Amino acid sequence: MTRLEIGTLALAASSAALLVSTQASAEAHEDLEAELATVHMSAADIVQARRVTYYLTTQAVGQIKAGIEEGGDLRRTRFAAQLLVRWAQTLPSMFPEGTDIEGSRALPTVWSDRAGFEAAATAYQDAAQAVMDTAETGDREATNEAFFAMAATCQACHTAYRE
Repeated sequence: MTRLEIGTLALAASSAALLVSTQASAEAHEDLEAELATVHMSAADIVQARRVTYYLTTQAVGQIKAGIEEGGDLRRTRFAAQLLVRWAQTLPSMFPEGTDIEGSRALPTVWSDRAGFEAAATAYQDAAQAVMDTAETGDREATNEAFFAMAATCQACHTAYRE
């Protein structure tokens, strides 16, 4: 056998081993992802997580409002607006069936009008994104308008889905 043939066989064997290893690794990764996708929290823990996040969103809204009113570089409000965008993306998943327990301020319409609730979350996400985008431009008037449009989505959702 020539050196070239030996090298070719070695490369083929190495490639085959890498392929098997990669497939095994991918399968292990899929198994881990499936396991991690199944998170078990009590209804009380989920309600508490919602409360904490709503507290944080209130802080973020206050930061945005202060940034608009106090002057300065509006791009500093980006983090706060980004927090709101991400919360809006996650919001529907934080209201699974069975979390309408005592202490939750969610109305039954969260579950009976799920499509409407999810549409309200999407409207909130879009409005928060608009705040983030306009703040990036530095246009204070446009950012203020986007902020009030976002606040209207919050109010609409709270009216329909919160005590």
